[in-house]
Amino acid sequence: MKYGVIIKTSDLYQSGTDANVFLGLQGSLGSMREVQISDEQAVNDFERNDTNNASVETADLGDIKSGTLREDRSLAGSGWAVDWIKIRNEEDDREWTATVGTWSDSDGRTGKFPTLRFTLTDRGRFDEIQRQKAGDAAQLSDDEDIKRQEKEFAQQKRQIDLDLRKAKQEVELMKARAEIDKLRAGTVTPPVPTSGSGGGWNGGSPSGVRTYELFGMMNGGTVPLTQAIILDRQTGQCSVVPGARVMVGESATDGFGLGGIPGRWQMYYAGRSPSEFGQDADKGIVGWDGSRAWVFPAQQLAQIFGANWRMAIYS
Repeated sequence: MKYGVIIKTSDLYQSGTDANVFLGLQGSLGSMREVQISDEQAVNDFERNDTNNASVETADLGDIKSGTLREDRSLAGSGWAVDWIKIRNEEDDREWTATVGTWSDSDGRTGKFPTLRFTLTDRGRFDEIQRQKAGDAAQLSDDEDIKRQEKEFAQQKRQIDLDLRKAKQEVELMKARAEIDKLRAGTVTPPVPTSGSGGGWNGGSPSGVRTYELFGMMNGGTVPLTQAIILDRQTGQCSVVPGARVMVGESATDGFGLGGIPGRWQMYYAGRSPSEFGQDADKGIVGWDGSRAWVFPAQQLAQIFGANWRMAIYS
């Protein structure tokens, strides 16, 4: 920080000095050790009735409070009379003044003046600069808030995009798993008709097929068969869920409405004969999985109802 120093020498007789001059300052934020000062623009400074200018550089002292001023008595007749001294902050133009009004050699030995006591006599541009700094700090804070919000938005956007991609992948996987389950559940494609007498179908004619529906009972309620049994699609092993019962429906009012004469066999296995699945040719046995009917092969019927599954179902 640069400070200007203005010193007014008295108009008293022989009040000037040719000795070296030293100044020290103390402020609210720190102090400046004593340094030598001089007016570089003057041929012979600190003479009678002169106003001389000097400058010093130091750390920011804040509000100037006090100081020391002396001449070093290096020449004969060094005594010096000073009216006042001003200190000016070159950054914001604040100015402090200390009244001296006495001689430096009043003690006859050290060439010191009494301790300088400064008061603020000009605020300069201090208030304006403080307002500007406050505004700059507020703008900087706003800019930082905007940058922080933009960063948070970008992070949230990346996370949302990632979650969206994962969700889409999960949907695709669910669709694939559903297709696999559908295929493993025994979904079949109707056979192609073959020419021959009567224009019939391979596997025998489906005409006159009666449909029996297997459905579950759990906790007193009707549930699709797939909820009442456990089916290992790899081994074909089938068992009843503990606490569940497998029921037989013979009409559209039973279970999920698949049974009856002819029932829904033709809707789901048109042109197919129950005998293809080990059942009697005129009796088709199906279950409901919540979305469609699927045939229950004889091997699995025997696992649920025993070897005499026909008697258990048809009776």
